[in-house]
Formats: sequence, structure tokens, C-alpha cells
Amino acid sequence: MRLLLVNANTSQNITEKLAIEARLSLPADWQLSTATGTFGAAVIQTRRDCAIAEHACIEAVEAHVADHAEGCDAVVVGVSLDTGLWALRESLTVPVVGLLEASLLTACLVGGRYGLVVMGPQTVPLYRELVERHGLAARLAGIEAIAAGAPAVHAAPEQFELSLVEASNRLVADGAECVILVGAVVAGLHRRLQSRVSVPLLDGMACAVNQACGLARLELPRAEADKTAPG
Repeated sequence: MRLLLVNANTSQNITEKLAIEARLSLPADWQLSTATGTFGAAVIQTRRDCAIAEHACIEAVEAHVADHAEGCDAVVVGVSLDTGLWALRESLTVPVVGLLEASLLTACLVGGRYGLVVMGPQTVPLYRELVERHGLAARLAGIEAIAAGAPAVHAAPEQFELSLVEASNRLVADGAECVILVGAVVAGLHRRLQSRVSVPLLDGMACAVNQACGLARLELPRAEADKTAPG
């Protein structure tokens, strides 16, 4: 079986970083393919970026499916803002899972309330809106933002990790029973930092890959509103 990881922004290095993490969670009988957006923002941070990246995401998936005879059995949208998620679900017959949605749903299974650690204060309103759209705002303990771009992360990785730990522990103090580390730059760091935080740390890619592959194995028909709405 084959999982398609689509990155809606134009940064190939982000795709590669996410793919490394995805393979750690991929079942042994699955293969991974990747697709990257060909236009739009290098890193999605604004509503404008999201609007453009949604088009890029759809186009990247359609191009991959057209160019590869094997197609795919499930899709993971490798953007923490779940860009293009609903549009792809409407157009594809295979399961489509977003990083944030998968993290939120996993968090609800792990604990009562959850918190988010996000990259950049400017993204906080976007994540609040997305949590609302997913219908899970009532269980949100809070959002902590770290003002750290990729150059700063690479220049001072220990300080960056300390910032993640401190932000996570502030959320725990505010009542979070698990914490989601949000963004490609933090992919895989939950393993390194778990011993320094008293509640479970969740990684979006690990959550999304497990959910996407699990849904594919269920072989469910696609949900359609006009068929499932009560008569």
C-alpha cells in the first residue's frame, strides 16, 4: 500500500524533513511517496498564504496521481494548518488526513484538555480558527507561540528546545493534559523532549500517518453529506 505525503508550500527541504518522520511511523507493508507545491509561500504563515497554498496542494496531488500508475491508498496533508484538507477529501476516494486534525483527535483520546505550541505569534489566530473549525475548541487549554524562525532554530538548537519545553510546561500549568508540538521545524522533537514534560507530547506527522493508514485498512466508503444526512 502507498501513502502520499503532500506539502502545500514550496520548500522541498520541509517535505524531506516530514518524510523522514513519516517513515518512522509507516507500517512495514506501506511505501511513501511525496509531492511538494510548485507555487506560493515557502512557509505558510498567513491567510493569504493558505489561500494560495490550497490551490498548490490540490494541483500537486492531482499531478502525482496523474503521473504515477500506482496512485495512493491514503493522503497526509503535510502542513500544520491543514491546508487543502477539505478540498482533497471532496475530490478523492481515499482517506485524507491533516497534521493538526490528527493531532487534535489523538489529543482527545489521550487526555481531557490539550495545548498547542506553535511557531510565531502571528499564527495564533489561524490555529484558534482551525481548532474551532475542527469542533474541538472546548477542550483547548491554550496556545503558546514561540518567536523562532528556521535560522534561529539552527543557530541555537538547545535554546529552541528549551523554549519548547518551557512553553509546554506553561500549558501544563494551565490545565493541559497533553501538548501538541505544531510545525515542520519541530517534527520528531517530541521524542527528545518528552522526559522534560510531565504530559504526553504529540507530533502531527506521527499522529497523521497512523490515522491515515488505519483508515485505509478499514476500507470505508467515502462519507457524502447528501447520502448521510437524515431524511
